[in-house]
This record gives sequence, C-alpha cells and structure tokens, in this order.
Amino acid sequence: MKHLIISEYGTFIGLETGRLAVRHKDDTKYFPLSRLATLSIAKRGVSFSSDLIEQFSLRGIKLFFLDFRGVAHSMLVGANQHAVVQARINQYEHIKLNEVDLSIKLIIGKIKNQRATLSYFNKHHKSANLLVAIEELKRSTQIIKNATTLNEVLGFEGYAASVYFKALATDGFLSESFANREGRGSQEIANSMLNFGYAILSSYVLNAITNAGLEPYLGFLHQKRAGKMSLVLDVMEEYRAWVVDRVVIKLREQYKGKKLLDPKLKGILIAEIQKTIAKRYLYKGKRLKLEHIIQRQVYRLSGEFAGEKTYKPYIFKW
Repeated sequence: MKHLIISEYGTFIGLETGRLAVRHKDDTKYFPLSRLATLSIAKRGVSFSSDLIEQFSLRGIKLFFLDFRGVAHSMLVGANQHAVVQARINQYEHIKLNEVDLSIKLIIGKIKNQRATLSYFNKHHKSANLLVAIEELKRSTQIIKNATTLNEVLGFEGYAASVYFKALATDGFLSESFANREGRGSQEIANSMLNFGYAILSSYVLNAITNAGLEPYLGFLHQKRAGKMSLVLDVMEEYRAWVVDRVVIKLREQYKGKKLLDPKLKGILIAEIQKTIAKRYLYKGKRLKLEHIIQRQVYRLSGEFAGEKTYKPYIFKW
C-alpha cells in the first residue's frame, strides 16, 4: 500500500475517473485509490474536494495534516473507523500504574538506536569522537535503569541526546551550521530537515496507533496537554535516530551550503524516508517491512496495556 505526502504550496487534490488526482501548476499525477493507505499534507495552501473526502471515508484511507513540531496535528478518519473501547481502558489503567517503567523501556530503546546510528556511520567513517559517544550511550542505558521518577528518566534522555548530537556536530555529520538540536521554527537547514522528517515519521506512527484502537493523546513519557498527541511522540522515540537522523545525515551533500528547506529537498527527504519505511528488517526471525514492524510494535504495546504481552523496543542492527 502507498503512503502519499503532499508538500508543495498550491497543490489541489481531487477525484477524477475514480482515481486520486494531484495537481500542481500544469502537472497532474494520478494514483489508484485501491492502493492508497494514507495521504499526508505537509504544507499550507493545499486544497481538496469533498468528493475525495467521501471516498477516503468509504475506503478507510486516512488523511493526515503535518506540522514542524515532529507530529501530525490533525487527522480525518471515516465514521466507519472506530476505536476499541477496551483497548483505551487498558491503556489508561496501565499507564496510570506503570508510567515510569514504560518510559524507561522506551528511552533505553531510543538510546540503543542512537548508538546503532552512530555505529553505522563509524563503520565507514572511523572516528575516535564517535567511539567515545558510543561508549557513553552504552553506559547511559545501564544508568537509566535505576531511575525512579519520570523527571529522572527525562534527565537521562536529555543527557544522552546531548552526547549523541554533539558527536554528530563535532564530526560534521549534519551541516556546518549545525551546533545544537533545535525544534519547531528552526531556521538552521539540518534542524529543518530533521523536523520535517519527524513530521513524516509521525504520520506512520499515528496510523499504527489508530489501527490498534489506542488513544494517541494519552502517552506516558511526554507531557499530557490539550492538542498534544503524547502517545505518538512516545512511540516515535524508538525510530527517530534510524529512520530520520540517519537519512538526513546520508543526504548532507544534498543540502550542503543551503539555508532553506525548498520543495526539491523536501521531495528527496520524503523519498528517502519512504524507502527506509519500505525496507525489510529482521523481526522475530522474519524479514518484514519497517512499516509492518512499527504496526506490530504498537500492537505489542497494546498487548502490554492489556497485561497479555511484555513490550520490548525494536533495536536496529548496523
């Protein structure tokens, strides 16, 4: 199934002869609805027809709207797509009692995947600086196990992130202008690439969470507040380094010397992240597309909420 992302201002999406029509200026591309799983809009100024929304609803195709906070901010789902009430009850009850334990698991997985990403690049670009960071991240995964409060977990997570990004900045793996990790609104090109990449990743994670019938706004690590899809941000932590950071690093020659994230760069980044999501990785003895691994991991998380399974983060191998 195809996941389509629209990232150019002034694009119109509609329905023509039973197909999705994407029109930008004088160019129109067509996609069969039968092969479409999700459509994500990652730019303001995109318009669409009500006929298309009706077909999306009937076919169960999800429509996401992305921003630059690293998460989808809105989603349209047909009335025939409903959540599983018991799954959300389990989620609420389990998180209420196990917030810290779940957060420790998640952040250990995140740090191990940051370490895997550094090891991946150290394999081809030998660096004493990377080796030091790799060992420090390894040490961090052991220390965090002793955390007893959510604030302690967040403190360890922040320290590991500073070690990770400092190593990348020191060895010039992102861009000459990259000094620190900056979130929404950053004008620095590597940070802009990372933020846009996280927004793309968020649509895949939100889709998996919705399929599992879980509540995307009820997480355990990120702060719970109105309009914030905390569970989406939680689950994303496991995949950020390998799926987005690694891709942005590999593309550094493409944005070298540039200051703005233009449509061409967006298109390249979207294509590379989609390629990673479609790649097959080893999962419980089988080679599965990463998209399917993410879905299985969310189902496994739902199983932990229900007391039927034990959640283990997915760790990438380099």
